[in-house]
Parts: sequence; structure tokens; C-alpha cells
Amino acid sequence: MQVRIARNLNRLLILFTAVVVIFFGGIFAASRFFPEYTRWHVLVFAVVSIGLAIVYRYLEENWDKRIILQMAKNNKVALMNIKGGKLLTAVRNTSFRTCWIYELEGELFNKEHEVLHKSFREKMNRETKEIPSGSVYVTYDELTPERIFIIPNAIIGSLPDLMPLVQEYEKDKKIKIRYLDAYYHRGMVLRTFKETMADYKKGLEEKKKKQDNGTEET
Repeated sequence: MQVRIARNLNRLLILFTAVVVIFFGGIFAASRFFPEYTRWHVLVFAVVSIGLAIVYRYLEENWDKRIILQMAKNNKVALMNIKGGKLLTAVRNTSFRTCWIYELEGELFNKEHEVLHKSFREKMNRETKEIPSGSVYVTYDELTPERIFIIPNAIIGSLPDLMPLVQEYEKDKKIKIRYLDAYYHRGMVLRTFKETMADYKKGLEEKKKKQDNGTEET
């Protein structure tokens, strides 16, 4: 699904660029045939160009996030045990920020807790070196099975209506759950909680050292 969104964004960028070029050409036509309206054409060109840039930037940053949030609110959620993944390609946005497209695979448990073997593509943070094995919640709708995105843990925790679904998965002894820390940071980040806690403790130690050094200097 991330690849499809990237392709749609590329098509949209071509369309927006064509519109801007047409308006830019209109300035020269206006200056020749309607010189008294040239200033207005320049103003319209500036407004349209800035407006399209803002719209495109918003879609670039939020297209997938809006789908994820809407599906999560509608309880279109499933548990997935990720088994691994492989790097496919790199994608770069208009801010020249690079992310990796990974193909992830694993076992998806639908609302009836049936096991479905699934693979999907996710846009990962560029620092991703390997995909850890573990459990995450993903968007899933049997009517649109290709719309699979990893849901950040913060979204799961912020939607009380999802708690009964989460509890049903956790009560099922047949499902082995080992949650991963899933969050956005210039792409999706997947880490074990052991790694997250190690970095957290390291940050506290560095902060304490800085405070101690500051105390000694004073």
C-alpha cells in the first residue's frame, strides 16, 4: 500500500507541476494581450503555486497516517506477528528525506483469531538495519485486504474502543504475543522493548552526567 501511495503522489506531483507551468505561461500571455491585468495574473500564480505546494506537502506527510487513524477508529484492526522482512527500495520526499520500503511478512490474526499468512510493504525509518520479530497491531479489512499498515502503539493506546479487541487477543493462549515498540520517526520504527529501555536508561545516565558536570562547574 505504501508503494501505491508513493505512485499516486508522483502522479499528483506531475499534475500540480503542469498546473503551475500553465499558470506561469499565462503571465507572459497576459503581459502581451492584457498588460493591465499582469499584476493580477502574477498574484494568482503565486497563490496557486503556494497553495498546491502546501496541499502536496500535507498529503505527502499525512496520506498514510489518515488512513491508519480512520481504520483504527473503525475497529479495522488485527494482530500480526512479524517474522521478518527484506529491503526493497528507497523513497525520497520533497524535503529530500529518505525512507526505506521494506516487505514485511508474518502471521495475521483476524477478529476470529484465524491465522492468515500475509506480506505487506511498509515505509521504514532510514536507520532501519533489520526487522525484529514480534507482535504489532495493523490495519486490516477483509474487504480491502491490501490496506495493511503498522499502527503505532500511541494510536492503540489513545483509542479506548480498541481495548476490548486488544484484550481478546491477549486472552487467547494460542497466540504468542511479544509486543514490539512501534512508532513514527521519519518513517516507521520497530524495536524490541529491551532496546527501547536500554536507550532510555542510557539517556537518563547521560542527562545525569551533564547535571553532575554542571553542578561541579558552579
